[in-house]
Amino acid sequence: MTLALCALATQAHAQRVYKCSDGQQVAYQSVPCPKEQDTGVSRPVVRDPRLTTADRIRVAQESSQARRWVRESAGYDQPDVRGTVIDNVVDPQSCEDARLRKEMAEVFTGRSAPARIDQEIHRACAVR
Repeated sequence: MTLALCALATQAHAQRVYKCSDGQQVAYQSVPCPKEQDTGVSRPVVRDPRLTTADRIRVAQESSQARRWVRESAGYDQPDVRGTVIDNVVDPQSCEDARLRKEMAEVFTGRSAPARIDQEIHRACAVR
């Protein structure tokens, strides 16, 4: 019994809520905020035994809305695009991969991508 309680206490202590803001909306999420939305505010998750039923319902709705916002921001739950993509580049897949690498390099480093990635995009996205 004691071991089970210790395990639960460890899980509750490890969870955190992060407050993110894009200037217009505020979101609370369980993963760290993107750098441009970080408010510097995070709190451990704890349950308040003094919450009324109405407050618990409100908190559950806000949590659900925050999770929905995070999923939408990440592109989940979006309808699949169907149809034929007509592209006049020699190798559309290599072109898309190179552009994705450039975007990832810029996001993770915070600087513009190296010139070699731009050259790779130029080669991969050459028009037929």
